[in-house]
Amino acid sequence: MSDDGVFKNREAVERELNLPGLVSYSFIGDAAPEYHAKLVATIESVVEPDKIRRRSARPSRSGNYVAYRFEIFHEVFEHVEAIYARVGKLDGTRFVL
Repeated sequence: MSDDGVFKNREAVERELNLPGLVSYSFIGDAAPEYHAKLVATIESVVEPDKIRRRSARPSRSGNYVAYRFEIFHEVFEHVEAIYARVGKLDGTRFVL
């Protein structure tokens, strides 16, 4: 399930995360309900829904985009890589933090 090439220094990121543990994600994406559904489905294609401990969505003032935040419990680093890679490629994603 590994999606290569997400991090410039993979080993340093993996060491810093010190898994197993919670990883916080922030994604900026379209405000459309369809995008939100695709975002959640993409994340749940990598991790089981019970691993998602928190989720929130904060619309921009203009209403054109939303800051989506997730806190996910991970045991393996490859899942972190996969989420970043897949969400980054998702049509409607504007920014991945």
